[in-house]
Amino acid sequence: MKDESISSQGRFIGYFIMPDLSLLIASLTSPETAHKTSPSVVLSSASASVPLTCVAPPKTPSSPENAATNSNPCPEFSPLAVSAAMPTSSESPIATSLAVTEPALPALLPAHLAANPYLPQPLVRLTPLQPNWTNNLRPRSTSQLYQQRLEALRQGKTYTRLSADSFLNVWANASEPVAYEQWTALLKQEAAAMVKGQGQNRLTVIIGDSISQWLPSEHLLNDRFYLNQGISGDTTGGILRRLSALNQVRPDTIYVMAGVNDLKNGKTDQEILANLQKIMQQLRQTHPQAQVIINSVLPTRLAAIPGDRTTFLNQKIAQLAEQEGVKYLALTSAFTDRDGTLRREFTTDGLHLSPQGYAVWSSALRSIDAVTTARLIP
Repeated sequence: MKDESISSQGRFIGYFIMPDLSLLIASLTSPETAHKTSPSVVLSSASASVPLTCVAPPKTPSSPENAATNSNPCPEFSPLAVSAAMPTSSESPIATSLAVTEPALPALLPAHLAANPYLPQPLVRLTPLQPNWTNNLRPRSTSQLYQQRLEALRQGKTYTRLSADSFLNVWANASEPVAYEQWTALLKQEAAAMVKGQGQNRLTVIIGDSISQWLPSEHLLNDRFYLNQGISGDTTGGILRRLSALNQVRPDTIYVMAGVNDLKNGKTDQEILANLQKIMQQLRQTHPQAQVIINSVLPTRLAAIPGDRTTFLNQKIAQLAEQEGVKYLALTSAFTDRDGTLRREFTTDGLHLSPQGYAVWSSALRSIDAVTTARLIP
């Protein structure tokens, strides 16, 4: 089912199209599963349009977990034929440490200034992290991920800057369930740490559900900090209630990925749209300097969430984004097969993303972040 709201001939003003995304998708799919037509990812905005260039991700070794079982639905990862099209840079990556003075959970964080201020320079080329396809030493459950991030916080590190196997001895045997309240407390502490340690570094915030939570750090640009505020199973209502944790951070870009759990839980379109509108308004009011980008709700392979339902909802979200003055990142055509469902190779269980799915989404995010960087340069 085609999402008419994301067509390059769409009604909304200022579409940002990444035509090279079809090359990435082709490299991630077999000839039998590849579309004959080239899918596109579109960013709509009421502002003037700027062309985006899609770059291939350097690495795709992570996967979301299954919220119902508290385990990762994707067991192992095999090498993907992804060309390393990421540009290179003369700038050194920013440090992994943050200057922190507030207590973490449950220990005090070290109060040291370790973040090197990164002043915008002429945008040359960005250095990718080197792929390591054989490294499977990474969290596979929310228990393990929680313990890894908690240890990073205790040591004054931002986990999105660390290798996937960091603090292995701490989280390897973790199996205790992690409550939603524990995640919200941890993410609040991570946000507070970022406030203390961001310095002059650029910052991108990603807020959402498990799709955001399990976004592989290896896909992210290394010229800025990233603050991942995703929680498995979260809804638009839950995200709205915890936005206040971001009040003091100074992001350049904020991505919102939410809505699929609302659909799973039987929420109406009106409820979802009302919450998303409040999220847009609150982010715009609290962070007027930031570019707020609402991601489209991804299709699924679940019978309870038909493709025409997400298509209709995304059309309304796009209209709402234009009304509220935020951008809308339309991913539907890139992720949808001929039957209007989530492409089989892009998912582990019909809902969560596979490494190939993350490769496509993160490529879109990196391209937008690179354009944001260019706009900040005098």
